[in-house]
Amino acid sequence: MHYADGVLPPPPSSTHRRTIAMWLHRLQLAQPVSSRACPPCLRESGGRWLLRWRLIWSFACVRHRVFLLSVCRGCGNGLHQVLPGPGSPVMCGQSDWKRPGYVCRHSIWRMRPPRLSDTHLLECQRRLDDLIDHPHRPGSVDILRTLHLALEDIRGGYDFAPSLPDTDAVLHRRWHGHGGVLSYLDDPLLTAALIKIATLGGIGTSRTARAQIDMASWSTDGFPRTTGVSPVNRFGGTCRAIACLAWVPPGQGVVARAKDGPLILCPAHVDHATSDRYNPLPPAVAEVFSPRP
Repeated sequence: MHYADGVLPPPPSSTHRRTIAMWLHRLQLAQPVSSRACPPCLRESGGRWLLRWRLIWSFACVRHRVFLLSVCRGCGNGLHQVLPGPGSPVMCGQSDWKRPGYVCRHSIWRMRPPRLSDTHLLECQRRLDDLIDHPHRPGSVDILRTLHLALEDIRGGYDFAPSLPDTDAVLHRRWHGHGGVLSYLDDPLLTAALIKIATLGGIGTSRTARAQIDMASWSTDGFPRTTGVSPVNRFGGTCRAIACLAWVPPGQGVVARAKDGPLILCPAHVDHATSDRYNPLPPAVAEVFSPRP
C-alpha cells in the first residue's frame, strides 16, 4: 500500500490480504507472496526485508554489487513467503509437497548471489532506487511505468527486439536459456537483461529539456516539466502501426498520444501521428524524434 496511488495504481477498495494479492497479480508490477533479496543486506540488518525488493524494477543491490536472489538455493521456492509457515526472516523454512515432513533449513543470508560488474546496470539500479523511494513524485511514476511498458514490449516481441549487448556472463547465460518464456516478475537476472536492452540509448546526464527529450533520459529529476513537451521514447519499443514490427530504439521515432496512452511509431509511420487515431505532435517535437544519423 505504500506504493499505491504512486508507482503502483490505486489500491482495491478491500484491504483483505487475498484481494490485495489478486490486485498485485493482475498488475504484474510486484510479487504478491514472495520477494527478491540481497543476502548481504539481510545479514547486516539482522533480517530486515526492503519493500522495494518486491517490485519488478529491483534487480540488484548497488551497495554490495550483486544481483538479487528470488528463489531459495536449497528448495527452489520463492523467498520470504507471506503465507503461514515455520520460516523466519533469515531461514527459508518451506516445505516440499513431494517430500512429506521435509522443511528447508537453508539460511537465506548465507546464500551467495551472482556478482554484478556491469557499471551501466549499477547506474540503472541506482536511479531506479531513487525513483522507487519517491513513489508519489510525478517524474518517478512516469518513468517507472514507461520502463514497464518497454519491458513488456521486449517480452512480447523479443524476436524483433535488439539482442542483449555486452554485459555480465551470468546474464547472457540466463538470456540464452529462457527458452522463449520471459517471465521476469520472479527473475532478477531476466529483469536485468531486459533493462539492459531497454536502456541501449544510455542514460542522459544533461539537465536541459531538449537533451532529455532527444536522449532516452530518465534522470532523478523525472519527466521534463517544460510546457508542451511530448511523451518521451526513453526506452524504445515496437512500432504500433498496423502490421509493423520494427523496433524503435530509445530517443528515436515518434511518440503519439492516443486514448489508450502514448504509442511509439517508427520513422516510416510518422504520418500516422496525424491520423484521426492520434493527436498530432508539434513539428518541433517530430523533428526531435527524427532518426539520428
